[in-house]
Amino acid sequence: MQLGTVVELLDQGAFVSGEDLATRLGVSRTMVWKQIQTLRELGYKIKAHPRRGYHLVSRPDKLYPWEVTKGLANQLIGKTIEYYDELPSTNQRAKELLTSVDEGTVVLAEMQTAGRGRLGRGWFSPPGTGIWLSIILRPPFSPLELPKLNLLAVVALSRAVKNALDFRPLVKWPNDLYYEDRKLSGILTEVSGELGRLEHVIVGVGINVNQRINDFPPELRTKAGSLRMAAGCFVDRKDLLRKYLQCFEEEYFHALEQGFNRSLDYCRQYTATLGRPVEVDDGRKVYRGEAVAIADDGALIIEHDGQRSRVMAGDVQPLFDR
Repeated sequence: MQLGTVVELLDQGAFVSGEDLATRLGVSRTMVWKQIQTLRELGYKIKAHPRRGYHLVSRPDKLYPWEVTKGLANQLIGKTIEYYDELPSTNQRAKELLTSVDEGTVVLAEMQTAGRGRLGRGWFSPPGTGIWLSIILRPPFSPLELPKLNLLAVVALSRAVKNALDFRPLVKWPNDLYYEDRKLSGILTEVSGELGRLEHVIVGVGINVNQRINDFPPELRTKAGSLRMAAGCFVDRKDLLRKYLQCFEEEYFHALEQGFNRSLDYCRQYTATLGRPVEVDDGRKVYRGEAVAIADDGALIIEHDGQRSRVMAGDVQPLFDR
């Protein structure tokens, strides 16, 4: 029996008798009682009355799969969700699942104890405040398309935030989301493949949702931000994640059918990078100059003293005011 089905039967705005629940679910009243107890242990507040039955009073702020997928009509992304209260890293767990799950499977955790960002940096992933997930893909792309896939993941999130909260965070090349020069989200993409083909892609996404400034470690308080800080209100994580999965699938399917131009155009229009003096370290060389364009292959074009350089990936610092 799916717990989500029990939740929806209880969510009728009135009491539902145990007998009625048992009939609709095709189980015994004892089994209904056990399911009610399980839901209570998961954080659902359920009122019981000896004659009237059960009534759902409130849902927990948890990203349970049946809550996230409620109303989600996706064909691929998020059709399967592996949910955990705690993981060292959702990307690490996704690697363990690569050969045993379908494309589009999402690995989701309430907290990470060893979350990672780019360049091996730690990612602050406390419980109940953010969204920490990994999406498993098997795209028919060459490895050369990976920078564009990174940007696609950020574009989908910017669109989802606009849909959910009616403000638009900006895309910081190559894979971050910013609002008022504070980092809201980062993407860590890991791949496997051979012979010029991406066999598996894991898109790891960390989203700061409901943190307040003092929730961040002191060293992050001048540069990290959250959607709650930007919007000025508590954010429904379930709704935001549902919208992100929808937007990700839309962007991914569009890229499969027509290429990445739509995502790239979005990055150019809603940019936190272009038109600013930047320093980019790609691990081999440091480039300094003005970020003037994002090329069709996803590269950042930097101009200095009339000379232009192309960078496919790198750490961009700092972002000065325009």
